[in-house]
This record gives sequence, structure tokens and C-alpha cells, in this order.
Amino acid sequence: MPPIPELRARAMTSEDTPLRAEAYLRNINRFGANYTLDDVAGSRHREYLSFDPARGDIGVVLHDAEDKVVGTMWVTFIHGFGFVADNVPEMVLNVDPAWQGQGVGSWLIGEASEHGRRHGWPGITLNVDTRSPARKLYARHDFVTQTHSNDAATVMVKALSPQIQRVAVYCGSAHGARGEFTRAARALGQGLAHRNIEMVFGGGSVGLMGETANACLEAGGRVHGVMPKALVDLELSHPGLTTLDVTETMAQRKTRMEELADAFVALPGGMGTLEELFEVLVRQQLGPYTGPVGLLNTEEYWDPMLHALRSMSEEGFIPNRYLDAIVVAETVEELFEGFAHWVSPGLKW
Repeated sequence: MPPIPELRARAMTSEDTPLRAEAYLRNINRFGANYTLDDVAGSRHREYLSFDPARGDIGVVLHDAEDKVVGTMWVTFIHGFGFVADNVPEMVLNVDPAWQGQGVGSWLIGEASEHGRRHGWPGITLNVDTRSPARKLYARHDFVTQTHSNDAATVMVKALSPQIQRVAVYCGSAHGARGEFTRAARALGQGLAHRNIEMVFGGGSVGLMGETANACLEAGGRVHGVMPKALVDLELSHPGLTTLDVTETMAQRKTRMEELADAFVALPGGMGTLEELFEVLVRQQLGPYTGPVGLLNTEEYWDPMLHALRSMSEEGFIPNRYLDAIVVAETVEELFEGFAHWVSPGLKW
């Protein structure tokens, strides 16, 4: 229901081009520009007038009791000024000045966000003038500044990370020196199964890899392994997986796991675990878009690495927001709580 009882909401349609044009022109002319509909139709701005539900576009139009349009919002899969990735749509929002400050904009953002979560969008992007007071509204709804698209506008991105269906697990092919590591691995596997989240991992049957997979399968969960052919041939693959993808190379293995997963977590492990972990951390800075990255910090295993990363940040090599975005948890419950409230730190460039 709309935030104010007298308002009526309806779904936007492809035929609402005049409404989109009017709202979009109000947005881009707000600070002294004088674009016309002809200007928009003859430039890259025309992308914002298109609307195609067949490609996943959605929108809402709000009318008052006299049938006047008081708010419009649409989210479209276009290559506009706020483009960051093919699977991250861009939102346009406009609220009549007489209705601003009454929760209309927040409600429209909420409608877009809930639709995106239900349909597996990794996030929503928008392009907003640096002078616009609407930036405060977007920031309250977890939109994070990512890049400057031109001198007067900024790309902001809202991650929709709570809808996690698959988690990539990075961990050791050995058990390690402490029994707590094995118990943590099994707890994670069980936690994934209980939350109906598919586990994605390197496909092995040994060490913490095997323990996590076994616990997930025993609890009724789904486990998707990805393993290079050379390791399968050495009979290291887990025999009871729900799915096993066989790749030609280790690089293909990592890429496939990243493609499959909505989020990533590292248990204690060695060099291979570090390589996989740092690859997704770099991807979080440079793209393409990726979801949250977590560390299950059993027995403070990751503390020395976190200390080193903080030192690198203090020396000016890592923007602090990327370290703040790492979900560090002692328990599985803390891990998923962190995932549920995670906000994208935005791309570096």
C-alpha cells in the first residue's frame, strides 16, 4: 500500500512514455539546464524513455485523489549514465515537490528494492546530480557513491545482497592444527543447508573442504563443486555432490565459482584459500559487481591478515571502505547477520 491512503499506485507500462519524459526532464533540468524532449530524443538520454517489461523493467506511478501524478519510479535494464553491469538495472525517481518529505520517495525505493530481491537483481544503480538533495534520501536507503559519470553527476549503487542463494566457500584441503577449525567448517555446512543456501566450493573430499560439504549434504543441503580435470583424475573430487563442474584449468575453476556465487566466505586455509579470497576482494574493488565477502574468524585465525590489511590501508594503498565491507564473524549466525546488512563499498574507479 502507498505511504498515504489517498494515493493510488499502478504499474508503469510501455505506453507511459509521456510520464517518463516529463519526470526525466524535471530531474535533469532541476539545476538550470534547459533540455527539451527533442534534446532527449536525439541523445543518449533517450535510453531513459524506453521501458520494456519483457527485459525485466518495472515501474510504479502514484496518483492522488484527483488522479494527478505525484510520483514516478522506473527501473530499467539500459546502458544509461548510471550503467555498471548488464544485470544491474538503473532507477529513475521523481516526486512532485508538494509531496516531498512525506515518505513517497522512500516507499517507491522500497518497492523497487523488494522487487529486485525477489527477482535476483544484485543491485540497483542511479545517476544523480551532485547538487541534488535527493542524494541524502538515496544514502539513507543504502545507495553508495561509486563513480562520477561526468562533472555534475554521480553514480550511486544499492546492493540487494540479502537474497543469497549460493555461497562460495574457500577453505583448506587440510584440517589444520586445531579441532575448532573442523567444527567451524561443519557448522558452516549445516548453516547453509538450514538456510536453504547452496554451497559452492572447490569440489574436494579432503580437509575442511570435505568437512563443510559433508555437513551440508548430511543436513539435506545442496553442494555444487567446481574442480579442474587434473584434480578429478587424481580422485580428489567429492563423490556425493549435488553437482560437479569440471574445468580445464584452475583459473577457470575460480571464475566459475565467482559466477555461481552471490556471496563468499573463507574458513581457515592456506595459499590456495588466500588466492581465492584475494581474487574476490580485488573484484569487489574493480568489478564486475560482486556480493559480500566474509571471513569465519575461528580462533582469531584471520586476525594477522586483517592487521596487515589495516596497515596497508594506513599507508594509503587500500581505501578503508573495502576493509570495512569485509564481514568478519566468529560464528555462522554472525556471518549471515553481516551478509543481511551488507552494503556495497562501490567500485574503486
